[in-house]
Amino acid sequence: MHLANPANEGHHTTRPTLKDVAALAHTSVATASNVLSGRDKFVSDSLTERVKEAASALGYRPNLVARSMKGKSRNLVAILVPEFWNPVFTRIVTGAERVAAQNGYLPLICSTEGDARRQEEYIEGIVAQQVDGCLLTPVSSDPDSLGAVVASGIPCVVLDRPLRNPFNHPSVTYDMAGAAGTVVNYLARRGHRRIGFIGWNSPAVGARAEGFREATRALRLPDEDCPILTGELTRESGARLVRECLEAGKEHGGITALLLGHHHLGEGAVMELARAGIRWPDDLSVVVYGNPTWAQMMHPAFTCVDLPDADMGKMAMEILIQMLRGRPPQVVHTVLPCTLVERGSVRTVSQTNERGSDQDD
Repeated sequence: MHLANPANEGHHTTRPTLKDVAALAHTSVATASNVLSGRDKFVSDSLTERVKEAASALGYRPNLVARSMKGKSRNLVAILVPEFWNPVFTRIVTGAERVAAQNGYLPLICSTEGDARRQEEYIEGIVAQQVDGCLLTPVSSDPDSLGAVVASGIPCVVLDRPLRNPFNHPSVTYDMAGAAGTVVNYLARRGHRRIGFIGWNSPAVGARAEGFREATRALRLPDEDCPILTGELTRESGARLVRECLEAGKEHGGITALLLGHHHLGEGAVMELARAGIRWPDDLSVVVYGNPTWAQMMHPAFTCVDLPDADMGKMAMEILIQMLRGRPPQVVHTVLPCTLVERGSVRTVSQTNERGSDQDD
């Protein structure tokens, strides 16, 4: 069947409307609307085909803004993360996007670049776009930073970085402190009693250092034997921190193991260890928080804390879609466990007082 397109008979520059589709298909606007919105079970096959051909001939697209103004879903969700260069957030977004697509939602993906003002502007933008819901990794742990989302009533799920209590939005986060504690206990079982930690000086990941210190104290390891140093999230900072951590431990026999509390800092730290001729695990056992590709490619490969990043995005989007369908989550705050992946960067040592005399068991 071929329908003549009146737009071809002149210079039709305005956007085709549902009324134009109905006129071309020789039916009512209500019927055309039912067909194009999928509510066509009482419409004949021939009329359904005619309406769809008319819409195609005119290049008709639904006015999503108009639909939202009438209280209808736009099937549009926003995903706000701090940065795209970080593979953790790339995998989070990938997991979320797949679930959104499977459920007929179009994701609007934004990077706040860790900037509070940029986050505020994006939140204002997604509110203006009348998205159905959003996933958000907040720049700040202050619940007031999400004031625009709260005021709009848009369903929101917080990712990765928990807000300070109390806050009412569902969240999906990692067990950061628990993962750091797992590493400390693992290293202690391998004979290490002088363990260092370097990490990012940010409240967003502060639980990693807190979990590290809680675990060392639970094992009654002196704080001075287990130094914690934090700094900026750069490779240069990682290199500087590892030098300072090794130097800080010398007064007490020298650290025998090191937890790199962020994979980006870890890159700089590992480059500095190689530059200084420090071999892992022979001279120093090393564990990386995160499971970056480079850690798996080194020789020996690094033992890592594997983050369930894709699962986080998947679960968060599933929770958001449940909310959009009127089903509040049974668990408001979900904490995902991390997994220790053992490779070749940790050795077992005997308990001695001097780092230089540590021997393999």
